[in-house]
Amino acid sequence: MSIWRESKIITPLARLSDRLIWLSEHPIFGVMAIALVAFASRFWNLDGTADIVFDEVYYPKFAQNYLRGEPFFDAHPPLAKYIIALGIKIFGYAPFGYRCMTALAGSLLPLVTYEFVWQLSNRRSWAWLTGWFVAMDGLLLVESRFGLINTYILLFGMLSQLCMVLALKRSRQRWIWAIATGFMLGASVSVKWTGLAYIVGIVAIAGYAWSRYRQTLNSPQIIIGLIIVPIAFYFAQWIPHLMLNPERDIWELHRQMIGFHQNLGVGKTEPVHPYCSPWWSWVLLIRPIAYFFEVRPNSMVEFVHAMGNPFLYWLSAIALLISLTYLVASKFRFPPQFITNIPPRERSQLFWFAFYGVSSFLAHWLPWSLSKRCIFLYHYMPASLFAFATLALLVSLTWRSTYANIRAIGSMIFVLVAIAFLFWLPLYIGLPISSGYMPVLMWLPSWI
Repeated sequence: MSIWRESKIITPLARLSDRLIWLSEHPIFGVMAIALVAFASRFWNLDGTADIVFDEVYYPKFAQNYLRGEPFFDAHPPLAKYIIALGIKIFGYAPFGYRCMTALAGSLLPLVTYEFVWQLSNRRSWAWLTGWFVAMDGLLLVESRFGLINTYILLFGMLSQLCMVLALKRSRQRWIWAIATGFMLGASVSVKWTGLAYIVGIVAIAGYAWSRYRQTLNSPQIIIGLIIVPIAFYFAQWIPHLMLNPERDIWELHRQMIGFHQNLGVGKTEPVHPYCSPWWSWVLLIRPIAYFFEVRPNSMVEFVHAMGNPFLYWLSAIALLISLTYLVASKFRFPPQFITNIPPRERSQLFWFAFYGVSSFLAHWLPWSLSKRCIFLYHYMPASLFAFATLALLVSLTWRSTYANIRAIGSMIFVLVAIAFLFWLPLYIGLPISSGYMPVLMWLPSWI
């Protein structure tokens, strides 16, 4: 009887696995599906949620200041505000105008991440799953639908990783891609300084290319492309801001910015903001952020909650632990049992993929443990991409199994993430819901 019940569950999942694997191996259909979901979810009713949501009180106004030539102080580099200003210039100072460029960046992010993983690994299933997980995360979706700046860090940062891979793969165009890597790295840092953490990923990619293919950049390409270009880009993008604010030179401006971040919330007995959260809590999705709440007629509410996809977060945390265990075990020559059947050359490749994901995750996550200022869940966004990629890697490995039940486990993970995305979608895009339905969505007391 138990075998019959198991087959009733496993068989449909095994069939689903075959279809998902087929879709992942046919990028014309698989990537188009990712693009459709990404663009539709980010652009749908983009101007339908209030005029000002959360930090839109700052960044669209700063972008408008550039267009009007009005001086102001900002605690972050200006690049993202220039991009938002472009949308305002085209569509006017209205919600769609100052949100459209961020929505475009957020829509492209799953596709860029897909292409990066594909170019890095030549594994369609890993790339496809990573693209899907990025497209189906709630926090990435919410941040992409408003005039905020964090999405640009991720887009430029992942482009820097992609360009680095191409620089090492395409020897005849190595200079072009090395310089492009520097531009993208400089652009990420020009949104927020936390973009510097992408350097760890660039170094890991270089280590993988050398160990596997003996491919590397020469000294001039490293010095010019990866050091001089990003530094030059970073300082060059300040020129319009400094022309508008001539009372401060760039060094004084940076001293004030550093002071702002160091002193934010220091010495206060109560939290600066009710949604501050400790860095360690982000992987467990303990404290999301309410971006907008409005009561509607007939006991309806419109609620935008900057909250990650719970199952994606929790499963990714497990995947990170598994990958870290594998890396440590491999270091001591005790690979987990399921790895022993993989050929040594492929095992070495798998080690580097796991190392890239875990090291990049830690580079974006652990530095926040040193912060004494008020920090939020959205600071976890750059790290979360590598957590999702690590989960996708493990799921893609299950899909390569010759056992249907193992492939079914991987597909079950994918289905759980997709169902969770649809279940919490009303909170991500601000669909009006019944106030009585709110407790159904708020699983933890700390989510409220």
